[in-house]
Amino acid sequence: MEAHEPLLDSPRQSTEHHRHAEQIEHMEPLAVGDQRLQRRIGWVTGAAVNISYMIGSGIFVGPSFTMKLVGSGLMNVFIWFLGGVLSMAGAWTFAELGTMLPRSGGEVGYLEYIYRRPKYLLAFLFTMWSLSNRASGVSSQGTVFGSYMNYAFFGSDYKSDWMERGWSVACATILTLVNILSSKASLRVMTCLTVVKLTILGLVLFVGVLSAMGFLPGDADMGSALSFQGTATSIAPYASAIYYVQSSYSGWQNLNYIMDEVKDPIKSLPKALAASLLSTTVLYVLTNIAYLVVLGQGVMETNMIVAAAFFTKSLGENFASTVLPIFIGLSSFGSGAAMNFSAGRLIMEASRAGLFPFGRTFGHVDPRVQSPVNAYLLQYALTILYTLIMPRGAVYQFYIAFTGYPHYAFYFMTVIGVLVLRKREPHNARPVTAPYACIAAFLCFTVYALLFVYIPVDSPHYPYWAPYVTAIFYMVACSGLWYYLIIVKDTPGKSYNTEIRKRGQVALDEEVFGEVDTLVDEDHERRIP
Repeated sequence: MEAHEPLLDSPRQSTEHHRHAEQIEHMEPLAVGDQRLQRRIGWVTGAAVNISYMIGSGIFVGPSFTMKLVGSGLMNVFIWFLGGVLSMAGAWTFAELGTMLPRSGGEVGYLEYIYRRPKYLLAFLFTMWSLSNRASGVSSQGTVFGSYMNYAFFGSDYKSDWMERGWSVACATILTLVNILSSKASLRVMTCLTVVKLTILGLVLFVGVLSAMGFLPGDADMGSALSFQGTATSIAPYASAIYYVQSSYSGWQNLNYIMDEVKDPIKSLPKALAASLLSTTVLYVLTNIAYLVVLGQGVMETNMIVAAAFFTKSLGENFASTVLPIFIGLSSFGSGAAMNFSAGRLIMEASRAGLFPFGRTFGHVDPRVQSPVNAYLLQYALTILYTLIMPRGAVYQFYIAFTGYPHYAFYFMTVIGVLVLRKREPHNARPVTAPYACIAAFLCFTVYALLFVYIPVDSPHYPYWAPYVTAIFYMVACSGLWYYLIIVKDTPGKSYNTEIRKRGQVALDEEVFGEVDTLVDEDHERRIP
């Protein structure tokens, strides 16, 4: 731990400090000394971190579901394109917050900064929700990985719930060990898995082109397949389709959770967000077109794993039944890897701010391996608990809906916060400013996502609204824990961040905001005739 605080010993440093004084005062400080994590993530690696989270098994399965809902090939392509546009609108707003408040933690830091009364309430609730959501997410991605490994090694008829759980435990164990032992290795694993995902989608596009040219088999009538013929005329199917497509884009803000490890974060975050979402959107749209070119609308609708039908038709049964499941499984493994990596960092940041019990323990970085070891062990324990204890079937579906629902409420409050800050703090540095059209579009989607689930549907196991109402009551219950920890016990006042606040604020000013001031001053000089 450093013994002395850096001094603002030059007019330049003093000017920069006062320029960002209000922002820095209400932000959590950077860690200091051997508790600082290295900035080793460039914008290309950052884009890979986001892509690794986004591209899972959804694009290999989802187009069949959405095709049934919207009714026509071209409308299905448009729905997947619209999902990318909505995600880009959200990413633009998060780029504004991420460059204005360039600290790790994502919504934890944004909600804390925006909504200062009641003290830490929304940041605390997001932390409690994220803890269960990330652990269950890594568990479910591991289970999907296991189901595809079983398919590849033992055949389509082999079914074993406990074998899938065993694969999931193995995934969680490997990811935890890698994250604990080497952050550099973790980033390399995610980058390699991203390359695997891009390779298989690239193969889909290549096969689609060859099929369209007549070099590979394809039964589709492209004229009817790529048309609006049969498009659904009711609004309800589109609501369901958009909801599903958006889940295949989830994770676009993953880099916002690890900003302290990003090189030149002000410049890198917008580049990484744009590169990851543009590439993913283009790949999703072109992949849907390739499916239609080879299979046509009818075959797409009747095959749950549309990628398997695609490769069976074009490259043969052996590739579709052995090689493809491994690729899809690795895609899910990659999503789990990206989710797990940022989850440990999120636990660390929340603990350092005093938003989590035993914050000194879970917020500690082991200087020997440069990793928050205890945070990852907690994440691992919760993941294993969900994997081994959670029943499958209706209970599992209930829990997935229960854990997913609150995120849209936090999205809503975060994006509203952009408007709050523009009015309350208009003079703050905003290297990125989201257009109002993007803010409005993403707000509309979050409101829709919060309300759409209450449209009555048949549910044989429990009332359709039960997971979402339960999630609301869970948040209310967590408010009681917030009151005890934050108000009664004052855990933020005894936290690591409070201890190093002055030194950490100066480090934040010099390391991050100093670059913003340099860019502003250079731009000002260029404008002077």
